[in-house]
Amino acid sequence: MSNPFISHYYTFDPNLPPYSQKLQEYWVAANGVFLRSHRPELEICLPIARTKIPGLAEIQPYLKLNVPRVPASMIADIVNTARVNPHQEILFYLGVENNRWWLHTPMQEASSTHVRSLQQDNPKYRQALVEVHSHGCMKAIPSSQDNQEEAGKFRVFAIVGTVNTTPTIYSRLGIYNHFFEIAPNFIFEP
Repeated sequence: MSNPFISHYYTFDPNLPPYSQKLQEYWVAANGVFLRSHRPELEICLPIARTKIPGLAEIQPYLKLNVPRVPASMIADIVNTARVNPHQEILFYLGVENNRWWLHTPMQEASSTHVRSLQQDNPKYRQALVEVHSHGCMKAIPSSQDNQEEAGKFRVFAIVGTVNTTPTIYSRLGIYNHFFEIAPNFIFEP
């Protein structure tokens, strides 16, 4: 039975063809199994399993940002907003329009360990490339709750932590049910 969202391929040529119309492409290659996907702002082909498979071509992984990085001033605004109430999480959506970043703070319910948008039907939510939330005074590392809430989406997720001392940022790429830790400077200006 054919899946309308996922395709599976074997790699006999290291030069991959253009993207299919599927949301996720799984490629079996000589150097492992790779997930390939794209949206206008971002293209990825990353390993989900490393192994040696004779008789196939190798794939070179890539992660390509097709828009400018998030301006440092926008990150400073996020950190400063999170510092206003460091004992309560806060959520932000960031997107790009005409190569310019926008920042949206949705209506939300929040506590010291949880934040949830009350505007899932908002166009800014659907258009967002980056979803940032704060962990206040705690470390910027994803929780099991973060893993559940971020599954099923294709975007960059970031956590701002220790806002009461030296702020830190953790970032990862979520491609539906796969997560890849990425350096914050891939998406954010230093």
